Amino acid sequence: MIASSRSRRRSCWLQASASVIALCACSSHAFAQEAAAAIYVRSDTDHTVVVAPRLRVTTPIVPTTRVSVTYAVDVWTSASVDIMASASKVPVTEQRDELDVSLDHELEDITLTAAYRFSNEPDYVSHGGSGGFSYDFADNNSTVAVGIAGSGDKVGKAGDPRFERSTGTFGGRLSFTQVLGTGTLAQVMYELSHVAGYQGSPYRYIPIGNDAECTSATEGQSGLSSLCVPEANPNERLRHAASIELRQALGDLLSLGGAYRFYTDDWGVLSHTVRADLAWKLDADTILSPRYRFYLQNAANHYRSRYAEPQRYVTTDKELSPLSSHRIALELDRLWRFSGSPVLTSTISAAALFYSYDDFIPLDHITAFEVNFALVFTP
Repeated sequence: MIASSRSRRRSCWLQASASVIALCACSSHAFAQEAAAAIYVRSDTDHTVVVAPRLRVTTPIVPTTRVSVTYAVDVWTSASVDIMASASKVPVTEQRDELDVSLDHELEDITLTAAYRFSNEPDYVSHGGSGGFSYDFADNNSTVAVGIAGSGDKVGKAGDPRFERSTGTFGGRLSFTQVLGTGTLAQVMYELSHVAGYQGSPYRYIPIGNDAECTSATEGQSGLSSLCVPEANPNERLRHAASIELRQALGDLLSLGGAYRFYTDDWGVLSHTVRADLAWKLDADTILSPRYRFYLQNAANHYRSRYAEPQRYVTTDKELSPLSSHRIALELDRLWRFSGSPVLTSTISAAALFYSYDDFIPLDHITAFEVNFALVFTP
């Protein structure tokens, strides 16, 4: 079971991760085409902090084939309303480790891609694979890209070695990119995915009755009131998303980008996302980019802030409630040139996010702050 074998898997995973990091370090020194490192930090008013470092090395196998290896860690500490609702000991700290390996092969006008991902955390294990191709034509003014992806996940529960659930996801993506004229680029995309299996949180319990609260639960179901039931979502979910993105040069120093994404699924969730950014070339090696994103969604059909009586599907997950968000960010990209060809690219960005919840009783808003710093070295 997931929980009972956690220590052995984590030990093996850490040993494998150390080997990968050592390999990446040697590769970047010897023959890597690109080496990158980044760290992301997020803190919000819901008492959650995330620290996520990432390492990536890309190297050619032959001139037309490249392999990339990425190792990422997410460490988060939280005493959020979701953690409090599960009545777990707070704050909770967990770590997720992820390894990604991808392969790109270039033909004359076609690029083939394949990738594998392994992700592990104390109560969750995921294996995923993807593949696809892109085709350039019309003198490289047009590109069609097709991709498919699938994953299999195992969900466990801390303190309950008998709990194990499975989830499978399969989907595809189709995009078309077109140069419309001097300084104008457009892309349209459609995505389809199907999720089957367990799609809830084993730690979330739902109070039944207008005045009921799940405050007596400890780990597992010990001490749970009879008015509390485990979260239950449908076992099937079909998701559709369509988007369009435009970019226009405004002279030699400025370019403006905008995008719109529409999403819907058979749980009744419908969302709209609007993005805009301005890229300002400060000098030959420096770009400053203010960015803005707005997101709006309605609630899933079975979501309720309170349940007066038991139902087949019950959830109080705020991510399935009606919500909106604003994200304002500022990003600075800089090229650092050395004698010869090696180039170091640095990116630093800072963002503020504002979430509003129209029908979520524990809170009505969250404010979050993000900082990301990345370095990419190209020998």
